[in-house]
Amino acid sequence: MNTPIFGNSALLSSLENMIASGRTANSVLFFGVKGSGRKTIARYYAKALLCYNPLPDGKPCNSCKSCRNFDDNVHPDFILPPKSGKLGGFSVDTAKLVCSDAIISPNNGDRKVYFFPDCHNMDVRTQNTLLKIIEEPPAFTFFIFTSLSKNDFLPTIISRCACFGVCECSENLCRDALTAKNLPQNDIDSAVSCFHGNIGRCLDYIFNPDIRLRVDLTKALTNSIINHDEYALAVNLFKLGKERYDVKDALSLLDSLLRDAAVILSSQQNSRSIPLIGCFPSGSASLASFLSARQIICIHLAVNKCWAAIEANSNISLTLSALSSDIAAICG
Repeated sequence: MNTPIFGNSALLSSLENMIASGRTANSVLFFGVKGSGRKTIARYYAKALLCYNPLPDGKPCNSCKSCRNFDDNVHPDFILPPKSGKLGGFSVDTAKLVCSDAIISPNNGDRKVYFFPDCHNMDVRTQNTLLKIIEEPPAFTFFIFTSLSKNDFLPTIISRCACFGVCECSENLCRDALTAKNLPQNDIDSAVSCFHGNIGRCLDYIFNPDIRLRVDLTKALTNSIINHDEYALAVNLFKLGKERYDVKDALSLLDSLLRDAAVILSSQQNSRSIPLIGCFPSGSASLASFLSARQIICIHLAVNKCWAAIEANSNISLTLSALSSDIAAICG
């Protein structure tokens, strides 16, 4: 991975110090919001663990056979257990196979790494199955997990992992990262205006038209609330579709705008300046101009209730219809 990692310099330094000192944790959890780079940093740590000749400062050498295999995605000792099921989680059967395989010596070198990305849907039974091997791993076996929050895991798992929060970088660093990819300036400006220092989300916005559509629908939903237009609110919620991931993502974008509205309202009262994180700053300002703090909190709770219901496999159309009614009642 010769591509530079932007931001999280303190975290990278900690990981490199672990490699350089030989005090590497056998189980590591990286958590942070989508697009913050948690999987990129997790892979960097895995590459350093597997490197045959790490540099004195703990960085991978990027030239040995292990590093070359890792960059070519053919490393035999970097293992991604398969996901399964409607929610795309890791099954108990997969965990049992990992436990059986984890005690077998590496194919090359003296280490093997199991990488479990996006574990927010990992079943409790799966976690309990993995617990024994995480408690007493062979010296050559390492586990790396990534998730939105470390609270996605059981306390017994968390207590046996080195946990690292991954943060979004500054807008300037984000612009540097996007510029390094030779992207058009207009695309960079549009992406950063929506997702600020979140490099992954900015890249999604630039390359994925579905993300741009969800941003536009989120802005339309916000305008529906601002205009007290119940019909437009219901129509725009319906336009989110029936794909659970798409709907949850749009609801998360809307919730960020509500957070920003609360921040703006608080700043007006306390003369404090807190950065905004949403994709529609002017929309958040309009929300803050006519909604009370209590109304913003109530809409936030309604949105999160809807998100949780969809996560739990509830009927999307009925759930969004209920959300529309809840928001109309709160704003009325």
